[in-house]
Amino acid sequence: MQNTVNLIPLPERILHEDGQFIIGEKSCILHDPVFTRVAQNLANLINRASTFVLPVKATSDNIDLPSGIKFLLKDSVHSEGYELLVTKSGMIIAASQPAGAFYAVQTVRQLLDPAIDDPAISPKRDSWEVPCIEITDKPRFPWRGFMLDVGRHFFGKEIIKQILDVMAAIKMNVFHWHLTDDQGWRIEIKKYPRLVQVGSRRKNTQVGGYISPMRSGKPHEGHYTQDDAREIVDYARDRFITVVPEIEFPGHCTAALAAYPEFSCTGGPFDVPTTFAIKKDVLCIGKEQSFDFIRQIFDEICTVFPSKIIHVGGDETPTHRWKRCPDCKARVRNEGLHSVSELQPYFTSRIGKLLAERGRSLIGWNEILGAKLAADDIVQFWTGRTKKILPHLAKGRKFVMSPFFNVYIDHDYVLLPLDMVYGFDPVPKGLPADQQPNVIGIEVPLWTEWVRNTRRLFWQLFPRLLAVAETGWTRGDLKDYNSFKTRVASFYPRLERNGIGAAPLGKVERNILRKPFSILHLFFEPRIPEA
Repeated sequence: MQNTVNLIPLPERILHEDGQFIIGEKSCILHDPVFTRVAQNLANLINRASTFVLPVKATSDNIDLPSGIKFLLKDSVHSEGYELLVTKSGMIIAASQPAGAFYAVQTVRQLLDPAIDDPAISPKRDSWEVPCIEITDKPRFPWRGFMLDVGRHFFGKEIIKQILDVMAAIKMNVFHWHLTDDQGWRIEIKKYPRLVQVGSRRKNTQVGGYISPMRSGKPHEGHYTQDDAREIVDYARDRFITVVPEIEFPGHCTAALAAYPEFSCTGGPFDVPTTFAIKKDVLCIGKEQSFDFIRQIFDEICTVFPSKIIHVGGDETPTHRWKRCPDCKARVRNEGLHSVSELQPYFTSRIGKLLAERGRSLIGWNEILGAKLAADDIVQFWTGRTKKILPHLAKGRKFVMSPFFNVYIDHDYVLLPLDMVYGFDPVPKGLPADQQPNVIGIEVPLWTEWVRNTRRLFWQLFPRLLAVAETGWTRGDLKDYNSFKTRVASFYPRLERNGIGAAPLGKVERNILRKPFSILHLFFEPRIPEA
């Protein structure tokens, strides 16, 4: 009898049995019509690596097959959950929704030999073995996310698709796309073409860390057309991943102001910044045309991204310019605000109404908590003491948890080793049971100030993304770090076959000798060994 299977994330319930089911030339797939696309996905996965082709047929009848794979509709199963039964004679996948059936297929994929993930497998196999097993599974949280910052450094569509493929395999379902920041505006807005003509290009780039005087000595640029973005949205949708775009205002928007300085407090001119850290020039809240600018941007964003949730940023907004701006001071007087510090909540409240008129809700970093938020708006917690959000959780506000010291994977492994990421529980300790559903999930951000290439990107991302995937899916009482490490090692060949070079497991553990100096890694660029 097989004593273990190396699955990430760990399912809720596993029952091992003796024997194997052999998928071969006599096998076929039957499915309820609701699972047509998912059943064909499984067939495509196996067919590309096999000497045979699996027939696929839609039927609502429960037909016994000599070597069958059956997708059954079962209304009692959780919307993202599934039941998987593998016997010597066949395989049954039961789900209530296509998402659950899709996640069952990802489990089957990991039960197969890693060679199934080799896009250029040679020679192709005459058969594939699946261990006999019974699994009942469903996710702990509905939001299991990863955020990629492409504002600081641009990464093309194919890299994003690689990441989406792995996210799907480990049952993550939200890709938060941080498309704009001080150092780059990356999404085409047809009404304002200079956003990419000017805002997507910078002349140089700081290297070495926040206090480093060194520069790369070369320009950096890149943007996505709206068709590019739609392609990514469709690719993600096929993998049951929602793309949540982030358009950052009123701070972190110097690239936009370099293109359109008239929406600043001073009128510019500005260059797209070549250094990182917080910039003092922000959107002018006093000018009504600033809101027209934002409205027209979000009009186009809502045509490109079907997500019901739009990220509006909202973090780290200095008030220096507002304090000296006649328009902003007039806005404070006319709106009956007490000080310029209330301009950001005022701004966020207006953006929330704008999105609501378009049938959307907003999510923003926890600085938006002072705004008048709608009931469906979500807060992404990233900084500050957790106890400050407890009153909001008690009132029913929904939170996605992304605390800086627990899941910011741009940090060096010395500062944020794998076990720290794995050990983080998104639900605050002591939170009453009736309030725990207000924590809707976990998201791991990867900021790219010092991530200049794909090797660095994948090094920072893996294996820590695997840890977050398990936290988002697996019940806390079932998690075990030693088991997880074993399963991570078995997952690495799948990453390698898809061209992803993860950090070696020996480099991601705690380093006792270096730990006393780990906080210094916040200020310096993390280093990785030469390839």
